[in-house]
Amino acid sequence: MIDNFQLAAIAKQAGRYRLLRVPLHQGLQNTLAETWQQQYDAFVDGVLEIEFNAGYQPEAHECFRLAGYQLPAWLAGENSHSAADFATITHDDALLDVTKGLVAFARDAEDNELILFQNFSRSHVIRPGRFLFLTNDTYETTARPGLTLADKLSAIYLPTEFKLLFRSFRTVNTFLPLANYYEEASEQEIREVLHHDLLDPEDAGALATGANQWFRKRFAMLRDSGVLDEYTASQIQARSSGYDVEIRVAADRILFPADKTAAKKLLQFLNEEIFRGAITNTLYETNSRREAD
Repeated sequence: MIDNFQLAAIAKQAGRYRLLRVPLHQGLQNTLAETWQQQYDAFVDGVLEIEFNAGYQPEAHECFRLAGYQLPAWLAGENSHSAADFATITHDDALLDVTKGLVAFARDAEDNELILFQNFSRSHVIRPGRFLFLTNDTYETTARPGLTLADKLSAIYLPTEFKLLFRSFRTVNTFLPLANYYEEASEQEIREVLHHDLLDPEDAGALATGANQWFRKRFAMLRDSGVLDEYTASQIQARSSGYDVEIRVAADRILFPADKTAAKKLLQFLNEEIFRGAITNTLYETNSRREAD
């Protein structure tokens, strides 16, 4: 069984990530160590590791591998010993609402460090008054928010090998930066994205031929995200309020501007790479502290 199990939340505030310890009673800590060991075994046993390919959906017996993956600064160097000293998440219930993932630090049977990840969203938060628990034949609610855990891992990082294993780019990219490993869309692929039924490009030719590396990666991410297939133009427009991005809709299609600055903002929004600070209300680019242009 994995040893020295420590659970932490990955919270994002004002465009910055931080790790917050989830304090556990000893009995629960031991139980979770067993559960996450089982999830680890299920993730790796009999699974074929393949190099990350954004255009490919792994089958049940496969997972993506990123060799030489460098952890972000807020996570690099942390382990099952240092995790015990993280500030706890218990001092502010609102932190659960900005939690993007859960991470467990542990050591395997060979005493090697393991970093295990689960996806986390607001739907995993137990709200007082909305969840009822049976106690002595009477249902009661919790006085403070709680959290639920997933039944499978989203990713595994092996520090000794600098190797990241995962199955879904979209899921893992919410708490670990993966955009730099995304292949760039070709000129033809950009044209195909711009001619999606949901988009009405002002000048698809200029956008496709003049796209730099940043734009090519974001068009590829948008193509594979499924956002254009899962939401209507009106839904996307409604959710853009407060994000300093102008989304014009006509005939149920989003006008994709030819202007590079406006196009960049739209791509950042569609790829969910813009974050509004909860206190200052300032807009930031995801994974950076730089204000969005």
